[in-house]
Amino acid sequence: MADHIDFEALAGAMPDPVLVVDTDVVLHYVNPAGAEVFGWRPEVWLGRSILDLIHPDDVANVLSSTGTMQAKRIGTPVEVRVRLADGTWKWVEIVGYNALDIEGLHGLVVVARDVTRRRMWEVAGSDTVRFQQVVQHASSVTLLLDRDGEITSVNAAFTRLLGHDVSHVIGRKLVSFCTTDDANDLEFSIEKAGTEVKPVSCEASMRHVDAARPPLPMRFEIVNLLDDPVVEGLVVTGYDVSDLHHARRTLEHLARHDALTGLANRSVLLDELERVVDDHRNAAVVFIDLDRFKPVNDLLGHESGDELLRKVSERLLDSVRPGDLVARVGGDEFVVVAYDLCDRVQGQALCDRIDATLSMPYLLIEGPVRVTASVGLALVDDDATVTGLLADADLAMYEAKAARRGEPERSISQRQRNANERRRLADDLAAGLGRGEVVAFLQPIVSMELGATTGLEALVRWQHPERGLLTPAAFLDLAEDAGLDLLLGDVVLRSACAAIRDVDPAVSLSMNLSVTQLADRALCDRISGILAEYDIDPERLMVEITEHATLTRRAGGGKVSPEHTLEELRALGASLCLDDFGTGYSSLTHIRRYPLTAIKIDRSFVAGVIDHPEDRAVIAAMVGMAGALELEVVGEGVETEEQLAALRTLGCDKVQGYLIARPLPPDQVGDWMRTRGRNWRAPSSSSRID
Repeated sequence: MADHIDFEALAGAMPDPVLVVDTDVVLHYVNPAGAEVFGWRPEVWLGRSILDLIHPDDVANVLSSTGTMQAKRIGTPVEVRVRLADGTWKWVEIVGYNALDIEGLHGLVVVARDVTRRRMWEVAGSDTVRFQQVVQHASSVTLLLDRDGEITSVNAAFTRLLGHDVSHVIGRKLVSFCTTDDANDLEFSIEKAGTEVKPVSCEASMRHVDAARPPLPMRFEIVNLLDDPVVEGLVVTGYDVSDLHHARRTLEHLARHDALTGLANRSVLLDELERVVDDHRNAAVVFIDLDRFKPVNDLLGHESGDELLRKVSERLLDSVRPGDLVARVGGDEFVVVAYDLCDRVQGQALCDRIDATLSMPYLLIEGPVRVTASVGLALVDDDATVTGLLADADLAMYEAKAARRGEPERSISQRQRNANERRRLADDLAAGLGRGEVVAFLQPIVSMELGATTGLEALVRWQHPERGLLTPAAFLDLAEDAGLDLLLGDVVLRSACAAIRDVDPAVSLSMNLSVTQLADRALCDRISGILAEYDIDPERLMVEITEHATLTRRAGGGKVSPEHTLEELRALGASLCLDDFGTGYSSLTHIRRYPLTAIKIDRSFVAGVIDHPEDRAVIAAMVGMAGALELEVVGEGVETEEQLAALRTLGCDKVQGYLIARPLPPDQVGDWMRTRGRNWRAPSSSSRID
C-alpha cells in the first residue's frame, strides 16, 4: 500500500503548515497549508530566514527549540506569534523533527498549528461568560483601544464613574472624554504605549456626562498587546484617584502651614525672606511674642491656650494688608512680613496697630482673658540676610518686652553687645573644634515591635570651658555664619564613629546634614574616608535631611546640587531619612524626588498626639502614606508612655525621645548597648542615663 502513496501529495493535503529549514532556519520548503495559513506566497520566502516572520519577543524561543532539535530527534514544542501577509499576528504552536540525516530532506522539519482560538479559550478560563462578568463588574475601568486610540471594548465601571452610556463610548477616542488640559498628555501616553514593551502610566482628568460635575482625576495603566492575536489592542486600566489627590492636597497644606492656626510655618517664612533678600525688595519684618501666655495654659488648660493662639492668629491676619505674610514660628511667637514698606515710620505704625489689636480682651470658652504682645521691627536693606533680619527683629522685640516691664532702654552700644558676643562665641567655637570640645552625643532609636535599639542618632554638643554644655541651638547658626559647619560636620562624624566602633554592626548611625554640607562637592569623599578610618560599613549610615535644606541652595560657584550629593551618598551605600516631616515642604512630589528609606514625624505632632485630635489625624495620614511608599516611620520627641502607646496604635515603626533615653555622651553608649540594647526597658546596672 505504501508503494502507491504520493508523499508529496500527502504533504500538500496536510491541514497544518509543514516547513523544512536548514540549521540556520532558512526556509527550503513549505506546504500549501503553510501558504494558506500565513498568506505568504512560497516563492517570496524560500531562501529566507523564517525568523523574519516571528515576533521579536518570541525569536529566542524559536532559536532555543531549534537548538534542542539539533541535539535530539524531536525539539521542544513552543508557542510563538507569526506575522501574516496582512500584517496581523497569529499564535501558532511549532514542533520540529531533526531530519538532517534523512536522504531527500537533510533539514529540520517544522510542523505548525494555529492555536489562536485555543489561546482565547484559555484566557477566558474556559468560561467566556464568567470571565466577561468578572471584567464587567470590576471596580476599576477596563478598556480596549485600537492602534488609533479608539475604544473597541469597555466595562461597566466607565459608566459608573463617568456616567457615559457604553453604546456612546464604543468607537470614540478615549482622549475625547478627557479635559482639554490633560488631553495632550493622555494622547502622548497612548501613542507611546503603542511603541513600548513596558506598561505606560499617566494621570488625566476625565469629564463626567453631567457637565455640572467636576472632572474625575484618573490614573491609567496602558499595556501594549497590539501584536497579541487574541487581544490585538491596547489594554487600559483606569483608577479613580480623587481620594489620593485630596490626601495629597491636605498633606501639602499641612506641610507648609501650622496645624493649629493654619498660618504659614517657619519653612515658608524662611523661603519668603530669602526671596525678599535676593530680590532686594523693600519689606518690614515684625517679630511678635505674647506676654503672659503661660498663665493661660497653666490656669485654664492647653485647650484654652490653643483657642487663644487661634484667636491671636485671626487678629494678626486682620491687622495686615492682603498679600502680607503671617507665620507662626514657635509656641507663642509669630512673624509678619509686610511687603513694600520702605521706612521705619510705616513699619512702626504697623507694629503699633498689631500691639493694640492683640492687647484687646479675648473671650474664650473658659472665660475672658487679656494678654499683651511684645513687637519688634527690622527693615530689609541692601546688606540684609535672613538670619540677620530675624535676629534684629527678635532683638527689637526683647527691647519692647523690657520696656513694657519698666526696664531702662538700652543704648545702641548695649544693643550691639549681642553681636560682639556672637563673634566671640564664633571664635571660641573655631578653637573648640580643634581642642576636642565638640563631640557627638548619641540618642537611641528603638523598634516599636522589639524594644531593641536599631539606630543611634548623632547630636552635636559643645562643652564650652566657661558656659558649660551647649546644645545646637546655641551655636549652629554661628557655625554656618563663620564658615565652620563643614569642619563641624566632620568632627561630629568622627566622634560618632569612635563611639559606635564596637557597637553591633546591625545598629545604624543617623546623622543630619546641613545646607552647606549638601552643597559641598567633596562631602562624599570625606564621609567615605572617615567611615573607612573607623572601619564603619557605609551601609550603617542613615543620612537625615530636611527638605528645606535640599531646596535652600542650588549648584553654582563651585557647589553641587543637593540631588547630586544625595545620589552620591546612596551610591556609597547610605540610607536617606526625611527629618522633621510635616513642618516643611514635604509634599508627595518632593518625597518621590529622593530615594528615601524613612521619614521622621516632627516632635511638634508627637507632643500633641494625645490632646489634639488634629495632630493625631496628621500622624495617621503620614503613617498611611509612608506605608504606601514602603517607608519606615520614626516618631521623635517621645516623652510619655501615653505618646508611645498612641504612636504604636497609629503604626509607627520606631521611636526616640526622652522617655527612652536622652542623648548619651560617647562614653556611655557602650553601657547602654550592653544593658538596654536589646530591651530599652531593661533595668540598668547603673543609674538611669539622663
